[in-house]
Amino acid sequence: YHTSALTGADWVCELLNGHPGCIHNELGIYKHVFYSLITALEQAKVHSSKHVFLKEQLAMFLYTCVTDLSLHHVSE
Repeated sequence: YHTSALTGADWVCELLNGHPGCIHNELGIYKHVFYSLITALEQAKVHSSKHVFLKEQLAMFLYTCVTDLSLHHVSE
């Protein structure tokens, strides 16, 4: 599974700005789909929490789905 010295927000930024295949490998969707989901969540009035940005929340959810790891494991 994913191990990185980056913070969650930095990891998401790296995925969104890196090679297009990376986000698909890690999250199971393409970048344009990720942004469409963010837009849909924002329209549904879902917001960033005090400590975790919405993009990071979505990435954690998708990564959990793709890897079948526990949320505890993913949030470390």
